[in-house]
Amino acid sequence: MNTRHRGPAGFLLLPVSLLLAVIGAVSYMLVQDMGSAARPTGRETERARLVAEAGLAHATWKLNQVSGCSGYSAVASTPLGSDGDQYQVALSATSGSPLTLTATATLGSGLAGSRASIKRQVYKTSGNTLTYTLSTDSRGSDTYLDGDSPAKNYGGKDIFMLKQGIAYPLLQFDLSLLPVGSRIVEAKLLLYRKDAGSLSLSARSVDAHRVLEPWVAGSKDGASAADGATWLTRDGSMAWKSTAGTVDSASALDSTHIHFYLWGTPWMEWNLTSLVQGWVDGRYPNYGVMLRPTSNFSTEEYVSAEGDSAQVPKLAIKYVAPCGATNPPQDGIGGRVAGWKVNESTGATAADAVGGHPGSVSGGTWAPTGGVSGGALTFNSVGKVSVAHTDDLSQTGDFSLGAWVNLSDPNGKRSILHKGTAANEANYAMGVNDGNLYFEYFANSVWRTYITAGFNLQAGTYYHLTATYKSSTRQIKLYVDGIPAGTFTASFGNTPKSNTKALLIGTTPSNDNFLGRIDDVQIVASNLDAAGVATLMGGSVRIPAADTHVSAEPSARNFNYGGATLMQLKYPPDIRPLVRFDLSAVPAGTPIKRAILSFHIQDAVIKSPGIKAYAYPLTESWLEGTQTGAVSTLGANWSKRQVGPDLAWSGAGGTFYNVAAGVFQVPLGASPQRYWEMEITSTVQEWVDGVRANQGLTLLLNLSPDSANLSTRESPRLEPRLLISTQ
Repeated sequence: MNTRHRGPAGFLLLPVSLLLAVIGAVSYMLVQDMGSAARPTGRETERARLVAEAGLAHATWKLNQVSGCSGYSAVASTPLGSDGDQYQVALSATSGSPLTLTATATLGSGLAGSRASIKRQVYKTSGNTLTYTLSTDSRGSDTYLDGDSPAKNYGGKDIFMLKQGIAYPLLQFDLSLLPVGSRIVEAKLLLYRKDAGSLSLSARSVDAHRVLEPWVAGSKDGASAADGATWLTRDGSMAWKSTAGTVDSASALDSTHIHFYLWGTPWMEWNLTSLVQGWVDGRYPNYGVMLRPTSNFSTEEYVSAEGDSAQVPKLAIKYVAPCGATNPPQDGIGGRVAGWKVNESTGATAADAVGGHPGSVSGGTWAPTGGVSGGALTFNSVGKVSVAHTDDLSQTGDFSLGAWVNLSDPNGKRSILHKGTAANEANYAMGVNDGNLYFEYFANSVWRTYITAGFNLQAGTYYHLTATYKSSTRQIKLYVDGIPAGTFTASFGNTPKSNTKALLIGTTPSNDNFLGRIDDVQIVASNLDAAGVATLMGGSVRIPAADTHVSAEPSARNFNYGGATLMQLKYPPDIRPLVRFDLSAVPAGTPIKRAILSFHIQDAVIKSPGIKAYAYPLTESWLEGTQTGAVSTLGANWSKRQVGPDLAWSGAGGTFYNVAAGVFQVPLGASPQRYWEMEITSTVQEWVDGVRANQGLTLLLNLSPDSANLSTRESPRLEPRLLISTQ
């Protein structure tokens, strides 16, 4: 049962509807007696409220004209009619969703009650249509009620029956992962008819009704000792208010359902779009739906949740999500087998938070605060985690592997996961080889290896790596930071073979040892799509929306470097990088577990000990520009944050808060190409919560004769990175 509380109306109305609302409000007022000085206060208040409603409609219409999820604007004072009436609307945010509209109306009469204010929360949708398919075997339940056997429960039966006046299916789907404020474009109930029967062109009409009481599916296969819903009861003991299920008498269908017996068409569809929208908006609790035939025909059988997994009931939803929403994967993320968070700080055991598969740690070093969220394990040339075999660790059907990794050396073969401890035996394996993600297994006496090309993963920063396998098509997909990085198809018959060997984390039997940190290793017995991979990550990686540097050198004070592939960090002279990340997609109030800022160091020579680089939040907006070391025609330089029109920094070189967001210790010597990272969690949380405006960061180096060149977003795959962990 899903009865979660929902907020106000879930999505923005269509622009035409909003304009009609404005016109309606205007028309109402025009027919009123606008000149009566003795008009009652209540009537005046109602008129003011209608003017405010017109303002809300106007503001909502303006929001619909914004194609993205930022750049929203308020409605300035707007006259309405010729009697001095006006409204204005303020916004609580200019990006993301939800946002609050506050409309204030003032009537020209000046009489008592001539002012009204209305506040309303609305959800701004992203404009992209997504899909989400649920099934009763994983995110729902089903049964049927039998009038011929009114005391029996059928919640454990692999089929359910459909017959007018006799057999009524009950189905319920868990919608809790759909973002609040979603607009449902289409929702279809899909049922698989078990026996197509003989050809018949007789129309069979079946209605759907919203269930008004909670119920329990039960587990019986036609037993009288009911532990779930029956014809008479909703849970085996508590009676329905109405025999055969308490339902809304009105049809829940958006279009009439009629089907025939036709060969080759086993899937039947019912359009439940409006009903699902009502559940999502919280207009009524989700107790599921009941099917009732409206024409008399022979009994039909449909596959239930206990039947063939490919034929179970489904609810296929197309929806538009609110801006910044966390969306569910299309088919959920069920089937987690194991998950090692490695947040322990001591000991020789890595606990499995999912399936009870403890790992024995040897040679690895705990890094209590070195993970994406919490701790991690640091591996060297002898470190490993060994997990004893259990049958569920061997994967031969659909499965997915995922882990966060931070390489200290990406060169050579660096294993993350390896199931099998014989040199020529592996159920599955995943790792990094010369900076590229690989997935491999051993089958038919041959190693099968699939690897990305050209990724050049760098040392010193976190990446999320995922490999997925779909058994029916033998398709392998590889993802880096949730982005598809390679798709491959195994040849016929080359399916990973199960084995009874241990699972190794951080090494292989051939000592292909991982060098660096490994965090949050997961195994899932399902083929995850891109949305599922994003959920598995529990975070996101962003590259800058803008970056450059400004220089105090006399010859470069007016120069812009917004289009350069490098930005310099030096003092003296004072040369400061500027960087800004777009966080508008992160919903306000999202708890940030950890935020790690990383810069790729192209080259650096540090001779002075104790050198530190500090990141400070900027207080003023700035433009990146496009120059590569020439007089600025647009973007920021040392004295100006924008050129043409000119806007000066309040403090030369970039105005910033005097409390550092983060710091990293600059290593001595000549730095090879790698990432330097610092934690800036508190600052990112302030940006997300709106405590501070996100104007980006500037980097300052303490006094030294040294410098470093940092790669910019114009250097593909070497960009500055902001890892945000929310789990």
